[in-house]
Amino acid sequence: MKYVPGTYGSLVGFLVWILFVPNGYIFQVFLLVSIFVISVLFSCIAETIYNKKDDQRIVIDEVAGSWFSIAFLPKTLIVLSLGILLFRAFDIKKPLFIKKLQNLKGGFGITLDDIAAGIFVNIILRVITVVIK
Repeated sequence: MKYVPGTYGSLVGFLVWILFVPNGYIFQVFLLVSIFVISVLFSCIAETIYNKKDDQRIVIDEVAGSWFSIAFLPKTLIVLSLGILLFRAFDIKKPLFIKKLQNLKGGFGITLDDIAAGIFVNIILRVITVVIK
């Protein structure tokens, strides 16, 4: 995607999670570990191919971050909508120490900032779901 590829990558990540990932804890842990490893490896390879740090054509990290943002949460319209909006905001603005994670070498730097953004969003969504109940 030429325009806003990170947003499209995130939306695909959310869609795949919503449609195909069951609520089982063990399965979700397996998927999160798998997407982390795959994202680091493929981002490393893509960085070499494109000869650019975190090229916009690399979106596997957004998929990984989007998964972390809604993992182990109910698949309700409110949670998913807020998850998408908050994840994109955290991924774009990179508050706190998230921006510093990009400085790590290779696929770790490409992936960890998105994972951290996803974890922060997940915590926020957990608080919201507790308050709403």
